[in-house]
Amino acid sequence: MFLDAETGKRSCGPGDPYDAFMFRKDLIPWLLNNPMSVAQIAKAVGETPQQIATDLEHLFRSLKHTEYRPIIEPATCRDCGFEFSDTKVTKPSKCPKCRSRWISEPRIGLQQRK
Repeated sequence: MFLDAETGKRSCGPGDPYDAFMFRKDLIPWLLNNPMSVAQIAKAVGETPQQIATDLEHLFRSLKHTEYRPIIEPATCRDCGFEFSDTKVTKPSKCPKCRSRWISEPRIGLQQRK
């Protein structure tokens, strides 16, 4: 599978149609110096946010052996400014400090190692 350049959706290419690893590698040019939320990526490629979150976690593990490193801008509460952990790629349901549900999504990007 790969991302179709015109539509941005997964397309079956030569080989196994369920080759998630190739899809994860195809995310690298999309996220390189261009942070996006999980919802934005899911909408662009036509997948569920849960599937994208899983794919990103696997991609981050495989990036340890490449020239790229993940950058996660953490989710923040738009009410009180509480900043969540930068290890989670999904949006929390509510703020532990003020209990607000007005949360900005974390944004995920990639940078080249120096």
